Amino acid sequence: MLDFEIRNILKTTLLHKYYADTTSKVVEEFEIPAAKARIDMAVINGYMHGYEIKSSRDTLQRLPSQLNAYSKVFDYLSVVTENKYENKLLTLLPDWVGIYSCTENGVVSMLRASSKNNNKEAFHIAKLLWRPELIELLTINNIKFKKAERNWLLCENLAQHLELSLLENSVRQILKNRTNWKL
Repeated sequence: MLDFEIRNILKTTLLHKYYADTTSKVVEEFEIPAAKARIDMAVINGYMHGYEIKSSRDTLQRLPSQLNAYSKVFDYLSVVTENKYENKLLTLLPDWVGIYSCTENGVVSMLRASSKNNNKEAFHIAKLLWRPELIELLTINNIKFKKAERNWLLCENLAQHLELSLLENSVRQILKNRTNWKL
């Protein structure tokens, strides 16, 4: 199968309930700017769950660097694949990463459930925000900053002054409320 075919199957099966849930947002091609990475699909609600698609036509060559990037921002992570990569992914991926297998007739099977990721980094989470969002979050939390500072300095400031759980909750809420995903 091609990536878009697996994506369409995910939309109608595993992720279907999130499209109908007003407290959730599903974002395709979700960018992780600090790591210069992009995940195929992300579900944002009380958590952030990333879904990376690895079809039988893909290679797994970029997966280690992608995992490194994803682990910095996602609470949960799952890789969706086909029969070709099932066994390889079971041995290659850390235990906290979930694995799903997809068939051409639309059946999605869980090979391993994802568990909570404890390796997130505040700076990378803050970096998910755009400049106006960063400034608003700094202002709301009464964190001093200079408007002329570069974005990465604003992100560092947030990461240093906000407790991780508060930063995560704030970023998730901002991302869920974002209407235009192209700046």
